[in-house]
Amino acid sequence: MLVGLVGFSQNNTGTYSKDVFGNTIYQDNSGTKGTYSKDVFGNTQYQDNRGTNATYSKDVFGNTQYKDNGGTNGTYSKDVFGNTQYQDNNGTKGTYSKDVFGNTQYQDNKGNSGTYSKDVFGNTIYTPKK
Repeated sequence: MLVGLVGFSQNNTGTYSKDVFGNTIYQDNSGTKGTYSKDVFGNTQYQDNRGTNATYSKDVFGNTQYKDNGGTNGTYSKDVFGNTQYQDNNGTKGTYSKDVFGNTQYQDNKGNSGTYSKDVFGNTIYTPKK
């Protein structure tokens, strides 16, 4: 799953689910609602009700590039342990790793951390660590 710093706040609990068209819908407890969809080039587009627009695309090395309308440019890549590393032009460096239960853990250099898990319906739930 491709999850970025857009589409969620590290301090809000959010849910990712699918709509009837196969798009991923994000909603959190602060009122943000966004949609991830594919464009004609195979890139993932994100738009939300707060005016955020972002694009996720692959580079020649297989890394995922992130760019939004707020000027953030980031890269998702794999480290030698298979964890996903995120780094952007705002100084954020984060790591997505799996725990022993198969949940994805997120932690960054700005003190944010949380867990992505599945609910009984298969939706992905992000829960911040307080």
